[in-house]
Amino acid sequence: MDDSDGNAREEISLLDSLSHEWLKLPLSIMRDVGPAVQTLGGILRVASKETFVAARAIAEKSRLPVPTARKHLVTLHERGWILNEGRGRTRAGRARRTCTITLTAKTKAAMSDYGILPWWACCYISRIGRLPWSAKMVLSVIMARLAAFKAAIERQEGYAPDDEDFWGTQANMGGEGRFRYSLHYLEKETGLHRESIVDAKRRLAKLGIIDWIRGDDGCDLLCPNAAFRVVVTPTTEGHCTLAFAKGRKLVNRGSDSGHRGGSETGQGGVGFWSSWGVGNWSSLLSSRGLIFNV
Repeated sequence: MDDSDGNAREEISLLDSLSHEWLKLPLSIMRDVGPAVQTLGGILRVASKETFVAARAIAEKSRLPVPTARKHLVTLHERGWILNEGRGRTRAGRARRTCTITLTAKTKAAMSDYGILPWWACCYISRIGRLPWSAKMVLSVIMARLAAFKAAIERQEGYAPDDEDFWGTQANMGGEGRFRYSLHYLEKETGLHRESIVDAKRRLAKLGIIDWIRGDDGCDLLCPNAAFRVVVTPTTEGHCTLAFAKGRKLVNRGSDSGHRGGSETGQGGVGFWSSWGVGNWSSLLSSRGLIFNV
């Protein structure tokens, strides 16, 4: 069922997003082809080896315009990540109406290390627009880290935690240190330039998706905001509008101003992670051996 189905307004947290539709973006492919990896993520929604579906269906799964998806398919084929085998034949010998697209061996080998891009991050957001590609790439890395930590809590606790249980458990386990990233690490993971990464962090923080706490050692905390929500409001059948909210207040366009030495947050209130202060967080994490200089 599509995430936007239903008659009532729905609010989706970052943790909820891991249980909804998302795109798998292999990082090595992301570094090679950039935005075209989003179309590969759409292919992975419908196939693990090969697919005969039309380009329009792949575009829908990728949440991209059809012309954009077609261009991405050409790029992926030229770079050797997929093989467009043309119109094959059915078992009855009739020519298929669509081309056969096969995942290559090197694509299958690249599946273990990937980012997670929530479906809503690919869509138009009311009064905000679309997220730039750099912001989507950095968000996918953070969401993959969030998913790994959620899985660790599930293994330890023996059940899938809801939002309240998750954030409480991670705080007790000192999980903040798992969201500590250096510019070098994000460059290596995403293939983005440093300026693009800084801009992506600023945008995600401004929108309230993350709390950005600058570190003195070159590693910043890019912490998922527990209060962030995607507000899904159904309009006509099969359609909806999306808005971002932090707590109860919708996040609109605002100034780019932020606290340069501390937390940079979007409109809507004090950041969940930053209210205690950088010095206190650093002392706590260091005492627990949870500062990861990646």
